[in-house]
Amino acid sequence: MVNQRTKLIAIAYISNVMGVINPVAEIIELAHSKGVKVLIDGAQATPHTLVDVQELDADFFVFSGHKMYGPTGIGVLYGKKELLEQMPPYQYGGEMIDQVSFEETTFNELPFKFEAGTPMIAEIIGLSVAIDYMQEIGIQNIADYEHELLEYANSKIASIDGVKIIGTSANKASVISFIVEGVHHYDLGSLLDQYGVAVRTGNHCAQPLMTRMGINGTVRASFAFYNTKQEIDIFVEALIKTLNMLR
Repeated sequence: MVNQRTKLIAIAYISNVMGVINPVAEIIELAHSKGVKVLIDGAQATPHTLVDVQELDADFFVFSGHKMYGPTGIGVLYGKKELLEQMPPYQYGGEMIDQVSFEETTFNELPFKFEAGTPMIAEIIGLSVAIDYMQEIGIQNIADYEHELLEYANSKIASIDGVKIIGTSANKASVISFIVEGVHHYDLGSLLDQYGVAVRTGNHCAQPLMTRMGINGTVRASFAFYNTKQEIDIFVEALIKTLNMLR
């Protein structure tokens, strides 16, 4: 699919639906061999795994703050300096200007060229503290524990009759999406909510994927380092009770 018309490849590091970890390093290497730039959506990766943008050789890398236990409405764009210097500002306001006259306008240096107006000061400070918090725990420690939770939940859910897990790659983050034959995912999610179990239902902003797989949505259970095996037991117990009601 990568040919002379390809200018930019944008791809998620980790699928928000299935938790599958995509081979982004190989994709970047392939793209660069053909002169194509790559943008990696790392929103699902930064909370769950160690990321080194320089080792990846990513041209652009983006992630959101709230998935790293920080405030909402804040995120990060990393870009290679030589590329960002070529790009014009996308919005205008204070501080992104160098000199202004009726004859000519020049823009500020990086990163100020892309930071028009008053920044989201409180959110930036909050995200910084959240990142420090995760680093104190240890990103690898978080990844190892979440993998343990994933394996435990997988073994429990896979044993329930009629449940089909969507996305069974051996290399995945702590997310389990599943469907149940004859049961609508909205009904399942609504009833699990009554048991105090929070899951996501629907197409998860990935309708082309759902179409490709011949389904209209899934139930998605996501596990983070603050979850416990006891909570997974509660979830599985509630799931069994819910399925007994719906069948």
